[in-house]
Amino acid sequence: MAEVQETVYGGILMRKSQLVDKNLELSEALLRRLLENPPALEEIPEGANLIVLPLDDPELFQANLEQLVTLKEQGVTKLRVVVIESAEALEPRMVVKV
Repeated sequence: MAEVQETVYGGILMRKSQLVDKNLELSEALLRRLLENPPALEEIPEGANLIVLPLDDPELFQANLEQLVTLKEQGVTKLRVVVIESAEALEPRMVVKV
C-alpha cells in the first residue's frame, strides 16, 4: 500500500499531492493569463522562480509563503511573488520582487 505523504503547513495538514495539484492548477491559470497579457510578462525576468499566493485559498497561500521563506533561506535568487485573487482571476493582482 502506498504511503500518503502529509505535511503541516501553517498549522494545516495538507497532502503533498493536494499541494501539487492546487499549484499546478494555479500555474496553468497564471500562464494562460500571462500569455493573454504580454505586458505582464515584462515584470517577470527570464529564469525567475514564481511563488503564487492565491487570496481565495488560505491554506495554499500559507504553504506557498512557507516555500518562499525556505527558498530565500537557501539563497535562491530571482524570486517573484505573484498575488492572485483566484485561479479564475483575469490577471495577477501584483508581482513583487523579493
